[in-house]
Amino acid sequence: MALSFEVRRRGAGQVTLILCGELDQDTASSFHQALAAALTELPCELLLDLSMVTAIGAGGIGMLLAVRRAADLLRCRVALRAASAAVRRKMRVLGLADDLTHLPPQQC
Repeated sequence: MALSFEVRRRGAGQVTLILCGELDQDTASSFHQALAAALTELPCELLLDLSMVTAIGAGGIGMLLAVRRAADLLRCRVALRAASAAVRRKMRVLGLADDLTHLPPQQC
């Protein structure tokens, strides 16, 4: 399955990247394209909405951790918003549940 994305800018310096589909090695180029779109304005906060991510592989977890490391260098806060059960389970199994900030779904 492919990975699609939407970028939403909100307020000063906050960007939400909404991902939909599978996040793994096969969708890495789509993920990098999504990140490039989200980071064009160098936000101070990047929220990764993973509520519609249906599956995540080791490559996808690695990409999330790489984003956090890169954002740290740019002094940009990164957080996962509404991570799907599949994402939370995989991160918990790998012992990475505390490596990224997890936020609840955004209220409208």
